[in-house]
Amino acid sequence: MVTAAKRRAIEEDAEQRRPELAKQIATAVLLPVDVARRVLPENGLPVYLGIGVLALVDLIDWPVAVAAGLGYYVLKRWRSPQSATTGR
Repeated sequence: MVTAAKRRAIEEDAEQRRPELAKQIATAVLLPVDVARRVLPENGLPVYLGIGVLALVDLIDWPVAVAAGLGYYVLKRWRSPQSATTGR
C-alpha cells in the first residue's frame, strides 16, 4: 500500500522529470528536420528544378510538386528554438 507521503514524493519526482522528458521528445522529433537541413543544398535551385521536371514529365502531379517545393522552402527557412540559440 502506498502512503500519502510516498505518493507525494513520486508525484514530485515526476514533476521534476517532465521538462527533461519534454526536451528529449522535442530533440527526437526535430532530428529528421535537422538532418534534412544539413543534407539538402543551401541553394534551392537544383531541388526546385528537379521537382519541376518531375511534374513536367507527369511523374508527380502539380499539387504534389507545389507542396514539395513549399515544404522545402519552409524546411530551409524555419529555425528551431534550439538551433536559434546555438547559432546553427
